[in-house]
Amino acid sequence: MHLDVRTDATVAALAPPVSAAPAEHGPLVNPVVRWALYLFVFSIPFEMPQRSIPLETTTITAALFLLTTPLERRACYGRIPSALLWFGAWLWVFVIAALVGSQEHALLALQLLGQLVELLLVCWAAGNLMRDRRVFRAALMTLVVACALWAVLEIAGIGLTANRVWTGGERETMLGQNANLSALILSAGVLAAVGLRHGGASRLLRLPFVFWPLVGLLGGAVVHTGSRGGVLALTAGLLVSALSGLTLWQRLRNGFAVLLAMAALAWGALHVQMMRNRFVEAAGGSLAGREQIYPVLLHMLIERPVLGWGPITNQFEIARRIHEKVRPRRDAHNLALEVVTTTGVVGAIPFFAGLWACFLAARRGRAAFALFAEMMVGTTSGTWIASKLLWLVLALVLARDPTRAALPGER
Repeated sequence: MHLDVRTDATVAALAPPVSAAPAEHGPLVNPVVRWALYLFVFSIPFEMPQRSIPLETTTITAALFLLTTPLERRACYGRIPSALLWFGAWLWVFVIAALVGSQEHALLALQLLGQLVELLLVCWAAGNLMRDRRVFRAALMTLVVACALWAVLEIAGIGLTANRVWTGGERETMLGQNANLSALILSAGVLAAVGLRHGGASRLLRLPFVFWPLVGLLGGAVVHTGSRGGVLALTAGLLVSALSGLTLWQRLRNGFAVLLAMAALAWGALHVQMMRNRFVEAAGGSLAGREQIYPVLLHMLIERPVLGWGPITNQFEIARRIHEKVRPRRDAHNLALEVVTTTGVVGAIPFFAGLWACFLAARRGRAAFALFAEMMVGTTSGTWIASKLLWLVLALVLARDPTRAALPGER
């Protein structure tokens, strides 16, 4: 099959290397599978924790996507990238740790395992499908559109959830979502828009009167969530984006645009009283309880270093040790500490080996690398191990991995 090798830097910006990607005009994957993937991506900002149905909307859309993948079985599952082999090994340790330490909370641990298995399959299939640069771009654009709609609905007050905080002001989110997760999702929307624009993959986003209001809309929504971790994660992603460009002129141009976005973000964070007060509190050592949770987690790791405490059990143990009076369990608020206290060192080794493989793949693409940086910073103050956004970002990253399945017609 003839590969359409373009010298335009815009193609290289968002698509896998030509040696590992299908032709621009080659056969496209089944439209049912593609649109099921886009539906899943679109649903990510609209999770509804306060719902009447037993399953999250994103869990349902992920399942619908997986049900369509047999239509493109070879494209979706032709080969497993090395990162997913590591994550699969971690899940085996997860099961063993649950059998040993989570018997008292077996049902909750089983539910978490089911979510993780589904997300691993979604990451595998979506990562392979997004090797097609058209699917890759469309997935990013879908995320941008969904985040923009989220922000517009927030401004209109539709589904708005506002929680007053003791530092002053209100943290705003949608549909009862966790404000920190909302900030990460909206930040991913900003970075996806930046990547599409700098890569030249979207003519619409190259228009200044479209791009800048969009970034301002999403950035303002991030600030109003009151998430310090979300603002820092977005800043990290923007810093990575600032270094993008194949030529010196492109890097200067992209860097200047990103610096403007960062300056606007900083200005917004400092001029929103609630956000400013929360950063002042963080500087004084108040981290919304994390300053108590992190030392407890380190002691838990020392006590059970091999297989940890087991999934879910570690959360109940955290609550017991910090004398939590409101909730029966508390989250670890850190991805690394969550892994080592649920599956111990035995589970941490394959998990972080998988993340390292993702990092190596992420360096091949600017948009994917920026999103990966955002999520890695975001998970230092939140676990999000079962977050759909985390595994979507890993799928986008693994779309850059050259050790992948061939798409139909690719040789």
